[in-house]
Order: sequence, then C-alpha cells, then structure tokens
Amino acid sequence: MSIRALALAAIAFFSAGASQAALAPNFQRANELTAIITAVAEAVPKYPIDKIIKQGRDRYAVIAGECTVIARIVGLPAKPGLVGPKQFKVELERPRCD
Repeated sequence: MSIRALALAAIAFFSAGASQAALAPNFQRANELTAIITAVAEAVPKYPIDKIIKQGRDRYAVIAGECTVIARIVGLPAKPGLVGPKQFKVELERPRCD
C-alpha cells in the first residue's frame, strides 16, 4: 500500500471518529435532564420532583412538591483537541416554595 493510500485511509478513519463523537440530540438532552433531576433532588430533598417544563433554550422550571426551581444548562468550553459530548453544568436559582 502506498504512502498516499495510507494517508487517505488515516484521514478517513480519524474524520469519521470525530464526527461520531458528539451525542445525538436525544441522548444529550437525556444527560442534561438527568443532571437537572440530580441537582434539584439535592436542592429540595423534602419533595419528589413532579414535573419538568422546558421554558426556552437551556432553561427549565422544575416542580418539586410545593417548590419551583429554575434550572439552567450552562455550556462549558471544550478542552483543546478533544471531541465528544457537550460539557455542561447545571445552575439552579433559589427554590421558591409555598
């Protein structure tokens, strides 16, 4: 096999791997919702989570018993040279309880 053919094969192999590294949108959303549920469950341990309402891009209202918590998904910068699923953290507003 020639050097040129090896180089083309390597380029095809590595570019295919990078394009498949990000999660599909439904799996990315599942990761984000799991993180939101965990954060709210820790913030309001007295009440179980009853409902999550999407209120716009990366903003959710979470109803837990008598409390409402606004959760935001905040994207984190990717590390240089690394590909993969979106890195994020969950930020919660102070719970409002009746």
